[in-house]
Amino acid sequence: MSSQPKVLLVVNPISGDVNKDVIFERVIEKSEAEGCDLRIYNTTGDDDQQTIREMVENIRPERVLVAGGDGTISMVAQALHGTDAILCIIPAGSANGLSVDFGLSGSIDQALEVAFEGEVSAIDAVSINGEISLHLADIGLNALLVKNYEDSDTRGKLGYAREMLRTLSEHENFDVRITAGDEVLETEALIVIIANAKKYGTGVSINPIGDMCDGFFELVIAKKLDFIETAKILAGSTDFNPEIMKVISVEKAKIECVQKAAHFQIDGEYKGLVEELEAVILKEYVKVAIPVGLREEV
Repeated sequence: MSSQPKVLLVVNPISGDVNKDVIFERVIEKSEAEGCDLRIYNTTGDDDQQTIREMVENIRPERVLVAGGDGTISMVAQALHGTDAILCIIPAGSANGLSVDFGLSGSIDQALEVAFEGEVSAIDAVSINGEISLHLADIGLNALLVKNYEDSDTRGKLGYAREMLRTLSEHENFDVRITAGDEVLETEALIVIIANAKKYGTGVSINPIGDMCDGFFELVIAKKLDFIETAKILAGSTDFNPEIMKVISVEKAKIECVQKAAHFQIDGEYKGLVEELEAVILKEYVKVAIPVGLREEV
């Protein structure tokens, strides 16, 4: 029986436009250099979460490296929940919001350095109608953008920009009622974001006070498009005009679409139209490898 530390690499072969052969080569090289016993699993879209869970229980890897986008990472995190395995992110998707929040630049070498030599932190998740979000979920404008992007034939930044223009022309505001503790907010909204993290995969900081380890998530309610408030977000300010933008830190919340259903997405995956959401924080949900010193910067 091998006494080498075991590592599992999970790859989504159809995510993003990153050359997966390069990832395989670099992970194999790094694992050999670290004296690790490497196993590899390619996702198929068929019971991947259960398969990965069984592999983790049987192999008992110390680290599970995930090459994919936010949806793949979230799926693997759910498979690792309740185990001691450390989730290690290799950005390789169309949306890499989690890697942006963890200070990963997209470099395979940097991601592998963090995976094998970084610090370990237990991060929270948010349960939304029973589904898990590690990063950002929302209803409204961005969810429609995710849907349009998924339905389009064009990928990359050009495709994203094209679908953004289309989405802005299609989207309509919606009426929402938000109950968080003793506070009830009723408003018309452009978007309501359930934010465990700070940034979208584009690098835009939508939740300046976000911290995936603090036991809270934020509700970011944007009532309309506004250049000044958007500039404040990009600058990291939290001094918002309450008539346009509101941010609430909560442990649980109920979100109701009053007159019509709204588009909904979790971690970059479109989930359909919803009328009501129940969100609750799940503290210290999974262990993640992060760059050294990152927690001190938060």
